[in-house]
Amino acid sequence: MSQLNSAFVTGAGGFIGRHLVRQLLTEKVNVVALMVPGEPVPEEWALWGDQLRIVIGDVRTLTDLADEIGPVDAIFHLAAIVGDWGALQSHVDITVHGTEQAIDLAMRWRSHFVVTTSVCAYASALAKGKLDEESPVGEPCSPYEFCKQEQERVTLEAVKYGGLKATIVRPGNVFGVGSGPWVNTMLELLRTGQPCLLGKGDWDAGLVHVENLVAMLIASARSECHRGEIFVASDGYGVTWQQYLQRLASLAGAPAPKSVPNFLARGLAPVLEFVGHLLHQKERPMITRQSYRLMGGPNEFSNEKARRLLGYEPVVTFDQAMDELQSHFKSSATAVAASA
Repeated sequence: MSQLNSAFVTGAGGFIGRHLVRQLLTEKVNVVALMVPGEPVPEEWALWGDQLRIVIGDVRTLTDLADEIGPVDAIFHLAAIVGDWGALQSHVDITVHGTEQAIDLAMRWRSHFVVTTSVCAYASALAKGKLDEESPVGEPCSPYEFCKQEQERVTLEAVKYGGLKATIVRPGNVFGVGSGPWVNTMLELLRTGQPCLLGKGDWDAGLVHVENLVAMLIASARSECHRGEIFVASDGYGVTWQQYLQRLASLAGAPAPKSVPNFLARGLAPVLEFVGHLLHQKERPMITRQSYRLMGGPNEFSNEKARRLLGYEPVVTFDQAMDELQSHFKSSATAVAASA
């Protein structure tokens, strides 16, 4: 087992980052958290005293902060542009070049580099059934898919030619309190009566609860699997999009999920993307090829390798995850009512 007494977390203020920082601190790991200028610091962080240090900076110039950060046992690299729209160069500058900067620090300190990519690295291989770490990746259709593949490429090159100690974790569709796409956005669609199901949605949603992902990230950092091993992070619940969205709607008191025919979504995605690029739209289209790949067919992500080599076991069941969301919805409604 590798030593894990100290860690540096990029993207610490994001959805996954906040949960990771909290769990590391709970496990008595000293944490240096990278925050971007102007990013709000979670109030709870003040409770951890000297066990947590905050560094303000830009992931694109990370090596300039090396002295301020200081050597650590592990680097958890989460910082990236999240989304399937926007200029390719912006994605490359932040997601890929930021990864290269984090790799430089890891090699300087001989830290264990744990990089979070995405199942979107599978690209055109998605929505076709079971996928594991041996499944070949396909052709990317978005800046996000391309950059997730590039993150893995530069990491594996550094392992091969620079002696980097690294583990790659590919999360499935990460949900839980605070999830942007799979909770907040879905709730907005449900409450406004807009379609959020593709077809019947009666296929595996490829979900991973954020706390289960965090458990796998920390298990990776403590493991000896640091020769560029890739692990898929999934819950393995077999929960379908239909089951998840119906349950989400019920818990939030929203209308039942509406659906758009799957063949229509598949055909519309490239057309809407083409028009969006032609008109230089800043907002992503209603449906893209990437979002279709994530929701328009079965994504049965296997976590067998992580169970076998990392001793990974999901720490949150699907029912527990939905109970947590229900409690959050109730407390949010109470807070709104009290302020009215």
